[in-house]
Amino acid sequence: MSNTIRQTVVLAPLHREPRRIRPPFNVESHEPDDHRPGETNDEWRARNRADQVAALLEALDGIELGAHDRRIVEWLAGWDTSVIGTVASLFYRARAVDGDR
Repeated sequence: MSNTIRQTVVLAPLHREPRRIRPPFNVESHEPDDHRPGETNDEWRARNRADQVAALLEALDGIELGAHDRRIVEWLAGWDTSVIGTVASLFYRARAVDGDR
């Protein structure tokens, strides 16, 4: 996990649904989630799904994952922003408690 990401993560419990899938979880994302020029709906969905998977994997950076772990990350990425953001936040906070081992 990069030091930049680690320093920007707010390690506080979430009292409201997260508004982002990456830290900081409590603010609206400023990145547009619109279709790119010439992008089909399927391409847009695939791009967003890949970003959701990446957000979860970023929170698990440095942790060895097996095939089943990856299937579960892919499954979790299919949920909405509040679920993905909550799970990512939990991963970051659990790692902080465990000394980021």
